[in-house]
Amino acid sequence: MCTPFTAESLPDLTGRVYLVTGGNTGIGYETVYALASKGATVYLCARTQSKATAAITSMREKLQNPNAPIHYLHMDHMDLSTVVAGANSFLSNESSLHGLILNAGIMCTPWEESTDGYEAHWQTNYVSHYLLTYLLLPTIQATAARCDPGVVRIVELSSGAWQMAKGPGIWFDKLALADKEPLDRYCQSKLANVLHAKELHKKIGPKEGQPQRGEVWVSSVHPGLVETNLSANYATTSALGRTLLRMGMGAPPEKGCLGSLFAVASNNFKREWSGSYMVPTAKKGWTWRWANDKALQEKLWTWSEEQLRWKGFLGHLAV
Repeated sequence: MCTPFTAESLPDLTGRVYLVTGGNTGIGYETVYALASKGATVYLCARTQSKATAAITSMREKLQNPNAPIHYLHMDHMDLSTVVAGANSFLSNESSLHGLILNAGIMCTPWEESTDGYEAHWQTNYVSHYLLTYLLLPTIQATAARCDPGVVRIVELSSGAWQMAKGPGIWFDKLALADKEPLDRYCQSKLANVLHAKELHKKIGPKEGQPQRGEVWVSSVHPGLVETNLSANYATTSALGRTLLRMGMGAPPEKGCLGSLFAVASNNFKREWSGSYMVPTAKKGWTWRWANDKALQEKLWTWSEEQLRWKGFLGHLAV
């Protein structure tokens, strides 16, 4: 019988650099803390400096190390200019990135449009993460070229909700889904996360044959129902969400982060799992329907690149 994965089973991560979006609370907080406890340098992305600083102080106290290398990066996913600024700030300080954990997200929040003109779920959960990944890819790939295969990874937090995406999966003709429910907008964004991870794997992940330096392992992760601010929002809009949380079926964040940690740093994550959808806890899941539509994942990447280049966020980068 396999020994259950725990954060303590991670290898020593001294010398490695990780970046976690939405790292000041919930799953993100526990992810940052676990990586730092293994000696990693971790960049915590959050939109509010006071909350990020309080989180970092708390982590350093638990680590009993006032100088633990945990650093704040300002990033508001509802403002793409801050994503660019955050990426540039990181790149001005680091020349390596061993793990990118795309963790930040919202769930079933009221209708809102970002400063960039996108619906809140679409931009927060997907577009901002696409942009951040795109900007950091040259550094990620350069790091992978200097490391053994499997050291450098990208993890994208999704949700089992992608299975409930309606219609064409991604409504390119009406992405805001203004006439739909909050859950529909959330499901569409979570499907986009799965498709994005699959397309990243196709572009930069392992190829057939022997492991090679330069390959980046990529996965999307469903953390399960976790008692966080996201689940609290869901509980206010869903009878099912209220019932599950009342029954105690939501895992605490320190359990909810295990899928992310396993995918980004465990020695037991398998090369052939790159590009896959992982489910609780530390298991390879299955995808079907829209999540297996290769034409849709390519269309989503092309749409994203064209949109962000048109808006001036990509400059002359080409991936």
